[in-house]
Amino acid sequence: MPRPRWRDEDPSPHSSKRWRPLRSKWIAALSALAVLTTAVTLLNIVPVRWFGQFLPGEDDPVAFLPGSAIASSHLLEIEGAEVFDPEGEILVLTVSIDSDLDLLEWLRAAIDDDVELHDRRGVFGDRSETEQRQFNRLQMTNSIDSATIVALERLGFDVADFTGVQFVEVLEDGPSVGRLEAGEVIRAINGEPTDTVASLRAVLAELQPGDSAVVTVESLDGENRRDVEITLGSHPEHGGPFIGLAGITERVEERPLPFDVGLDLGAVGGPSAGLAFTLIMLDVLTPGELTAGKRVAVTGSIRVDETVGDVGGVAQKAVAARQAGAELIIVPEASLAEARAAAGEVAVVGVSTLGDALQALRDMGGQAPQLPAG
Repeated sequence: MPRPRWRDEDPSPHSSKRWRPLRSKWIAALSALAVLTTAVTLLNIVPVRWFGQFLPGEDDPVAFLPGSAIASSHLLEIEGAEVFDPEGEILVLTVSIDSDLDLLEWLRAAIDDDVELHDRRGVFGDRSETEQRQFNRLQMTNSIDSATIVALERLGFDVADFTGVQFVEVLEDGPSVGRLEAGEVIRAINGEPTDTVASLRAVLAELQPGDSAVVTVESLDGENRRDVEITLGSHPEHGGPFIGLAGITERVEERPLPFDVGLDLGAVGGPSAGLAFTLIMLDVLTPGELTAGKRVAVTGSIRVDETVGDVGGVAQKAVAARQAGAELIIVPEASLAEARAAAGEVAVVGVSTLGDALQALRDMGGQAPQLPAG
């Protein structure tokens, strides 16, 4: 006798019709979820540069994001001189750069008002990321040296002689390519001495794009000197005479410092903390409150002639200052509008010199830096 065969099914004639639509909906939902998951995964792993030519903006973008506002007076080390712990704080502002964007990060950056997208070449030039880090560290070292000289000279110490303008990069496609070499020092243009950046700019201001200029340069150690004829280009921003160099600073023949000064911000690089370093040193080395006991955020490079240079990422730095509770933000004059647009209710002052910055602090109740008597 044959054994009965069991069927794993509902004998109801209506059951398959009842479950088929529900099963189809589940399959559709799971398929949509799988597609969405795959899309999000791809957005997180596909570099935006693969699709840059199809997206609005730069072909190979990097993102400038708000960085940090570093309270750094405690990082300043001074041996051999009296120091004064300020109640207020000068904040060193930084910008964070994301140079490896995926598509999702690009989308977030494109819709976030606090983030800016920039062309990679405009930020790094022809340097690799490793070379850029080395370049930034060199600029940071020069910035600390300049800040130390400026602060001590402002306090009456005679610590340096300026003997020309050195540069760390010859810009590609500029008029000095193949003519000058990175690391050389400009001593004169058309026979006019260029001992400082200010004097170099003064000489260039008397010339026009297209003029031929004889540039006298020498090696950093001063052993080799030569004259080079260069046809000046046109500056890409203001149209004035352009020599095509970057990372310019004074060559300084330092005398022994009256005491030891050290400042290390770790991974922070670039020249943009120079003004802040100068103010921090003045605050710590003198009695009284330079900042009137308040939190003041500062960005801008400093030259040994006390002029303040423009820097990048000012909008993102203003956001960092605002988030850190700064009561005043000091920025280079050229970046004032950019900083104010991102600073919210925080007061912003634009400065061109160290003297301007000190005046801004006095306007908010701070004291002028002076060494204690004796």
